Amino acid sequence: MKRLFILISALPLLAFAQNYPVTKKTPQTITRHGITFTDDYTWLENMRSPETENWVHAQNDLTDKHLGGLMSKIYPLPTLVKYDNQTDFNIPNKNRKYFYSLVRYTDDALQTASLAYKKKLDGAFIALVNPNFFYSGKTVNIIDYEPSVNSKTLAYKLMINGSDQHEIRFVTVDGGKKLPEVIKNAKFGGMAWKADEGVFYNKNINTSQFAVDSTFQVYYHKVGTDVTTDKMVFDASDAKGQTHYFTSADGTRLFLTVANKRESEVDVYYADLTKDNFELKKFIDKSPPDFDLSGYTNGRIYYSSKESNWGDVRSFDPDSPAEKKVVIPQYQNQLLIHAYFFENRILCKYKNLDGSYLMLFDYNGKFIKKIQTPKAMDIDVAGSDYYDKDIFFYLSSYTIPPILFTLNLETGANDRFVSKTFTKTTAPFPVDYFESKSTTYTSRDGVQVPITIVYKKGTVLNGNNPTLLEAYGGFGVVNLPGYDNGLIYFLNNGGVYAYAEVRGGGDKGRDWHRQGRRLKKINTLNDFIDAAQYLIAQGYTSPARLAITGGSQGGLLVGSALVQHPELFKVAIPKVGVYDMAKFHDYTIGRFHFDEYGNPEDAKEFAAMMEYSPYHNIKDNVNYPTTLIITSDNDDRVPPVHSFKFAAKLQNRAAQTNPVYLKTRSNSGHYGVTTNREDKLKEESDFYAFLLYHINR
Repeated sequence: MKRLFILISALPLLAFAQNYPVTKKTPQTITRHGITFTDDYTWLENMRSPETENWVHAQNDLTDKHLGGLMSKIYPLPTLVKYDNQTDFNIPNKNRKYFYSLVRYTDDALQTASLAYKKKLDGAFIALVNPNFFYSGKTVNIIDYEPSVNSKTLAYKLMINGSDQHEIRFVTVDGGKKLPEVIKNAKFGGMAWKADEGVFYNKNINTSQFAVDSTFQVYYHKVGTDVTTDKMVFDASDAKGQTHYFTSADGTRLFLTVANKRESEVDVYYADLTKDNFELKKFIDKSPPDFDLSGYTNGRIYYSSKESNWGDVRSFDPDSPAEKKVVIPQYQNQLLIHAYFFENRILCKYKNLDGSYLMLFDYNGKFIKKIQTPKAMDIDVAGSDYYDKDIFFYLSSYTIPPILFTLNLETGANDRFVSKTFTKTTAPFPVDYFESKSTTYTSRDGVQVPITIVYKKGTVLNGNNPTLLEAYGGFGVVNLPGYDNGLIYFLNNGGVYAYAEVRGGGDKGRDWHRQGRRLKKINTLNDFIDAAQYLIAQGYTSPARLAITGGSQGGLLVGSALVQHPELFKVAIPKVGVYDMAKFHDYTIGRFHFDEYGNPEDAKEFAAMMEYSPYHNIKDNVNYPTTLIITSDNDDRVPPVHSFKFAAKLQNRAAQTNPVYLKTRSNSGHYGVTTNREDKLKEESDFYAFLLYHINR
């Protein structure tokens, strides 16, 4: 293994083509709240124009040529295919009566997985839906499915070319008859069943894909009827608010919350679906957003209060919403990740610095059992149903693929699950081949920030290790370790991986999020920079061997870090990031993110955003690190215009001698390639080839 690393380190340098596609400038001087800046690339905001598409095509040609040239020097793909074959794992998803799974009926790696089900766990798969036959020339995959209360009909969602605007279709579970109705432009939210009769869904009315989002209306569709007759049951257009809804396990109750544009107030509604002409009635008016509705059982609503930093479980009777009680209190320094509600039990997932674990309670809050995981491992519940008495959970880590267990909800008894009908994963390396260290570092303002560092056992920390630092840092998102064969490849070739749980995420509770949003968003960037300096100071790496990556909000973070502190990094690979903070709210769901980033119409908040906005902080006289900017042509969550303009401005400066590449994935959305195995592995191979080649130059 050491010889392979030396080979990579000694690779001959490729000739970098600095002849970027011709990128014209159309300067516009903009003054807002006393801040003046010039935007040279507004023409790229017309993302579907022939001129922009030609420019994107030329950028892809340049990038593909470079990535193709790396194949003769370093080529991870064959190894990734081998690892993937060993670790392919089909976790049974129990939903209502049956077990569902996405399976492949052919060896064609370009085929999207089909949806099938089993009546018994050890039974044969029965085919239901093959998404490959719906559209010609488009990438289509099933991203969600939900059986009706008695498993009579299955509703499923199709993602087409990666867009967040989905289709909902229906199939009978017994017999697999495809029903004719097709709901188009369903966006966000699930498919909540009213018994076996029909589903509630969110409808988007945008006429332009990248325009400001207009998903304000909740509709009801009765199975077997024309979708044009669907009934609108709630309209949040006046508040321009996001809606969240769910139905009770028996499909007889509908609960809906709507937050205003800033998410500073929440209204809560309830409907009795046993009535023919049901209507939503408000029972909580303009409440502070101090709770997240979680479930309904035994006549009570259950929620987790934002009054509790670490998370708790509370409940109230919808007829007496003021009479709230704490069922499961918060535990200091033990973060409640999720609460699962079953007929007689509440199963809670917690996280601390050592990893995650499960706690089993009854509905009086009585503790029954704790399922502790080995250090540095994550635990998660596999598919299960409200009425189940036995469920599945699995353990995994950055370096160990999922291991499946059973759990009895009555007693808490658990054991390893082994079955001839489910493939067992085989890790590419022994479980002790890699080390995972969870610790904290001190930020510039004295706050202790968690960080996880993974590397091959025996790695000499000589300050010269190729290191990849990643973070997200937004929306209260909690980082949980996930197994990744590409990361295994990187680690086995001498790499060190670090994930910093910076402020803005939810890793240390709700206050951790508050300390990294709006006017305090700069803390997210500062924590990330401090993580880089910590890795350097502790002898893991050096600026000549340090790379950074992140996606979406993490892409914004990486973009900001590379322009604010280019001296710290050798390589940057931001993915589907937000880079133009002056205009983020002009597209798709940006308007929902005022609570995270601030409102550009507010002078103080606009000034704070401009302090870290990647696009606006690029300087003409700086040579920034080697960069690969990754986006998707059909990303209507973070539109590709952010990446287009960011790449254009980085490339078109005389001081930029390090290469800057733009890769726009075709027929893809926010999550990149999701439809077939071959393309996903190719994309991961390109990422690690680029990373290893440039970090070792």
